[in-house]
Amino acid sequence: MSALATSPHSPSEPEPLPAAKTLTTTSPPLPKPKPRPLFIYGTLRALPLLAWALTGDASTSVTRLIQPAVIHGYARFSLKHRDYPAVIKHDAQSSVDGYLLTLETTSQRRKLDDFEGEAYKLESVAVTVLDADGTPSRALSDDNVIEVDVYLWAGDSDELTDRPWELETFEKERLEDWLDLFEGMELVGEDEE
Repeated sequence: MSALATSPHSPSEPEPLPAAKTLTTTSPPLPKPKPRPLFIYGTLRALPLLAWALTGDASTSVTRLIQPAVIHGYARFSLKHRDYPAVIKHDAQSSVDGYLLTLETTSQRRKLDDFEGEAYKLESVAVTVLDADGTPSRALSDDNVIEVDVYLWAGDSDELTDRPWELETFEKERLEDWLDLFEGMELVGEDEE
């Protein structure tokens, strides 16, 4: 018997080509995008509290995540009967010192969103990054100004006082109480996907 006689195809039909083999390669997963940096200006500048909010452990070092920074056109005020401050838009001569916080995970960002609560709203702001000596840094960009997010006061303006809020006073008088209050607790931000 000849091959033609056993072929299911007629002599005028070409034989089908064998199916193409698909090559499968395993490539590493794409890196997850980092959350947008934040400007922090209040209680979270107390590094043990920032460490607790991000990791659940106040003794964890978080200095690698922060750089001194300032925003212009905003002012920081104490709030009535509260340990934490409010920042609001203000005149062009006003400024607020704080830290540029570069978060490593979206989980950290969610934890801070939970920590800040509904009394604050996120807005975009231009931040000037500073060197340790307080002069504008050239490390991040040529003009040392970058767009970041900030938690601005969204509560009642009647809660604002005319008294300035000072980190040193919070750290000396209230930080230990805050850390004691949060001991054993952890913000839920879901570990990285």
